[in-house]
Order: sequence, then C-alpha cells, then structure tokens
Amino acid sequence: MSRDRPSLGDGAAERFDAVVIGAGAGGLTVAFGLARIGRRVALVEGGAIGGDCTNVGCIPSKTLLDLAARLRASGLAPGGEAWAAAAADALAEVRRRRDALRAHETAQLEREPGLTLVRGRARLTAAGGVEVATADGGTRVLRSPRVVLATGARPLRIDLPGLPPERVWTNHEVFEATAPPAHLAVLGGGPIGVEMATAFARLGSRVTLVEALPRLLSGSEPEAAAVVEAALRRLGVDVRVGVRAVGFEADGGRLLLAHTEPDRLGDADPVAGVERVLMALGRRPAIDDLTDAPGGLEALGIRVGRQGIVTDAAHRTGRRGVYAIGDAGERAKFTHAANAQGRRLVRHLTAPWLPLTREGDYPAVTFAEPEVALIGPPLAALRRRVHPGSIVSHRVELADLDRGLTSGLREGFVLLHARRLSGRLLSATVVGPHAGELVQLLTWAQRRRVSLWQLSRHVVAYPTLSEGIKRAADAFVFATLPALPREFAAYLRTRWRRPPADAPTTVSGGGAR
Repeated sequence: MSRDRPSLGDGAAERFDAVVIGAGAGGLTVAFGLARIGRRVALVEGGAIGGDCTNVGCIPSKTLLDLAARLRASGLAPGGEAWAAAAADALAEVRRRRDALRAHETAQLEREPGLTLVRGRARLTAAGGVEVATADGGTRVLRSPRVVLATGARPLRIDLPGLPPERVWTNHEVFEATAPPAHLAVLGGGPIGVEMATAFARLGSRVTLVEALPRLLSGSEPEAAAVVEAALRRLGVDVRVGVRAVGFEADGGRLLLAHTEPDRLGDADPVAGVERVLMALGRRPAIDDLTDAPGGLEALGIRVGRQGIVTDAAHRTGRRGVYAIGDAGERAKFTHAANAQGRRLVRHLTAPWLPLTREGDYPAVTFAEPEVALIGPPLAALRRRVHPGSIVSHRVELADLDRGLTSGLREGFVLLHARRLSGRLLSATVVGPHAGELVQLLTWAQRRRVSLWQLSRHVVAYPTLSEGIKRAADAFVFATLPALPREFAAYLRTRWRRPPADAPTTVSGGGAR
C-alpha cells in the first residue's frame, strides 16, 4: 500500500483522534475500543445504530427463526384465526426485541466518555477531511489523522419485468411485515434465503425457494446442502434449483422462471399465486457515496476491488490514515468477522509496532433446520489451496453417537479435512442441532493450527454431540498409525507441491463415504 499520499488532517475543523464512519458491528468495536483507551472519537452514522446486524440482519432473523419454530411446535392449527394472530404477534415481537437492542446500543454510545455520535451522511472530501451532511440540513467537517470506513453493505436487487415494487422485499423490508404472506417466493439459496424460507414456512406461508446454481448453499459442502434441501422440502418449501427468475405477471402473481443449466436452457415452469418476492441475492459494499471527489474513491488513492475496498493486512487503504473493515472491505462478510477486524485495528492503532497475527478464516453458520456450520473452505475450494494428495477427510454421523441415539437424530454429521500425517485441521463442517455451538472448538483448532492428534486426546463430556469431533479425530489417528511409513512418504510427495487445477479427492474413514 502506498504511504506517500497526504493524510486527511489539515485545516480548521472539529478535531478528533479518530473518525469512524458507520455504527455497525465493526464501527462500534473500533469506536468503543479507542474511546476506552482515552482517544477522542467521532462516530458518524446516517441510519440506525447497530447497522445491519441489529436492524435487518442477525438479530431480527434469528429471533424470527426461534419464534417461528415455537409457533410450529405450539399445537395450534395452521391457517386458523389463532394461528394467524400468533404469527402476527411473532413478527411484532421481532421488531420489539430489535428496537430494544438498538435503544440499548444507542444509550451506550451516548454515555461513553470521549465518544461523539455524529448523525448524518459522511463523505471523504478531495481537499481532505470528512464532511457530514447532518439530518437538519447542516454540514460538519471532521478532521483526524485516522479515518475508519465501516459502512457495511446493501442488499442486491434485480429488475424483474412486471414485478410491482410494492411486492418486493429485501432483508430491509421483510422484518416490517405485520403478517406472513400467503405465498412467498425467495430468490437466492444462500444463507439468508434458506433462513427466511425456513422461518416463513414455519409461520405457515407457502414458500418457493429459487436458486440459479445447481444446489443450495453453494459455499458449503454438497452433503450439507443436500441435508438442508431435504429438510426444507419436509417443511413444505418448493425448492427450485438450476433456475432463475426472469419476469413477473401481476395477474395471477406468476413468477416466470428460466433454466440456467446448459443442457436445459429455456423457460421453466412458472410459480403462480406469489404475494411477495424476497430478494436474497447477496450484498454489495455500501461505499458508492463515500466521496464527492471526481473519479470516486480511486481518485483519493483508495482502490476498490470486486468485493470491496482493497486493504493490506493492517486494514490500511491506499490513502494514508484511511482504513476499511467489515463489509466495506474485501475480506470480512460476517458480523463476527467485522468485530474481529475492528479489534485487530484497535490493537494496531494503539501499538503499531507489534506484529499482527494472521487474520485467517472465519466461521460461518446457516441457521437452517438443521444448522450448518463451517470453518475454512469446503473440500472443492480447499483443493485449490492444498494439494489434494495432502488432504485426508473423516466424517462421523451424529446418528451414530450415543447422544444422537438419545435425541433420535436421523441426520447430521461432523466432517473434518486435515493435512495427512501431521493432522493439522484445515477445514471442518458440522451439520445438526446446535452446529453453530459445536463449530467453536473446531474454529479455535483450525485458526491455531491444531492437529487431529491433539483433538483425539481432548476429553468431552458424555453424552454430547461434541463426541462427534473427537470420533472424527480418532478416525484419523486409527487410520494413520498403522500406515505411518506410507503416510510419511505421501506427505513428502505432496506437502510442498502446488495443487493441480482439478484433481479428485475422497472422504474416507470414521464412517465417511
């Protein structure tokens, strides 16, 4: 990164030790962290405090999933008046809890010494500084040697011919619903689409889930996606993969579809009776209006890539004194990742002479039924990082565990990918109840480069689903020990070889297939 550009910090204006733009997970972490070590911080936010996670993401979506599951298990007859009233109350409760958290976070900000909350839309000016257009029509100019861009992301939308705007939802509108729609079409089979399809199916809506790729959850293991798809179908969700939406006919609420697979190009069966269309097609960094400079951020020396602002390992952009974290940057696309980057940045700004540890992979959880949790890339992507001959994989079915027996589990698994011989954990997937909790041990192990030799010696309480992790590690040990000479030779052949473009690898051992 270039360090010879002028900083944003000369001239008369309100002066701070740091200016943070965006009061979401990353921005709040940096603002509170710096303020609590004695820095004067301005936190600029033009929308709701808490960012996407608090207002239109993690908090309302997981609340809705939980309340919808309780409604489904309540014994009420779906479709009746009592059911409709309970569903409406669940949606209202989502907003009540969300608003309570937002009020709590806002009150925390207002009480924090050294932290100034500035309401308005911020821009980096070509002349240097941060200009804020305030809600009352005024303008404030903030100057600081450190500016942190933590502006989050916006949902992607597509234009569907014939689709009335009032029928379109994104995650910004869906939680304002006062009643579940009779028929919801969800475009996008990623985590958001799967979670919202699950929630509204539980609330009693007819749900059609449309995914252009050949399967759901394309960033996960195919086996995990298959379990989730089967569970959605059991909930009554009409899952359409390999098709995309191409239009809408308001008369009859017909969502028009077309096949995307090369051997089936052409129109697909339409979906009739659609009341609302939820676009869960992904997100893009909210950085388009961050400057009034001709040429945009690039003119200020801030390079923008396909996934967001380009930064170095210390989250520095190409302009001196300007940093980017969270969804605004290229790497972190989760709330916990934005928080982790914020903490890294606070440490770096406080003690820049200390070396930064490797950022590493971040865990991800899809709160489907069952949950899907992973750390590190799925096998297909892992094979592009590591030579396939250097990877061994072990899978344990949760139904084979004693806790799986007591819980009556019929599906779910733990799948570990490790470096052969050394056993260093490369990536892992857990599918099943509370998978988001189970993956925490694996996240620690993967990020700390822990070996399956060590995990096999880990003691877990009995009977728990965590035993699946230990059993998968044991499977590695039992497969490796009897074949040490062969494993050592294979390790030497592949350890330092670059992975080929495409080479098969198989899952073996520990109940694997």
